[in-house]
Amino acid sequence: MENPLTNQQLDFLEEHNVPLEKVFDAQGLTKKEYRARMKELDKSIAYNVTPCRKKGHTLRNRSGHCIQCNTAYLAFQKRNDSKGIVYIAQSNKGSIIKIGYSKSFDTRSESLNRTEYAGYSDWVIEFAIKSKKAGKIEHRICSALYEYSQKTHYEHDNHLQEANEIFNCLYELAVEELLEICESNKFKYEIINN
Repeated sequence: MENPLTNQQLDFLEEHNVPLEKVFDAQGLTKKEYRARMKELDKSIAYNVTPCRKKGHTLRNRSGHCIQCNTAYLAFQKRNDSKGIVYIAQSNKGSIIKIGYSKSFDTRSESLNRTEYAGYSDWVIEFAIKSKKAGKIEHRICSALYEYSQKTHYEHDNHLQEANEIFNCLYELAVEELLEICESNKFKYEIINN
């Protein structure tokens, strides 16, 4: 017999703008089973799962994390599932590249330079693709280039910021990896800057 969402769960989902069509009833399924079904059906949140240890919540993301204990998992999931642009920007002064995700390609280069991201103001977006899976692609390309990652701090708005998604590798390698990720995962994409 199906256990419906509780009023508390419905309120939580509404508060965090999670549409009910993205919610999956995982009753009677193992974590491995519900994760596979959710991916197949493009669902984001499972309910009727094993209660979390901390507070006994039964709403989890596709990775099995309790979204009620840590709502940051929701933000990560939304970004991971969102469409947009994945770009590769290059700073010649810094001899580094930045992999990024953006909704607006036109203003991103200007923003990187205005804020002197990672301490440089000569950023040029050399390559970019548009995809419905941009968030996922960006996450995967950053993971694929992890061995080249470089953490840098810089001053922005009178605060010390950490520059993420900075890599000390050849631009050509980053492009090759990005296209390989798209092709091997059958992600549809369109090259918009080359």
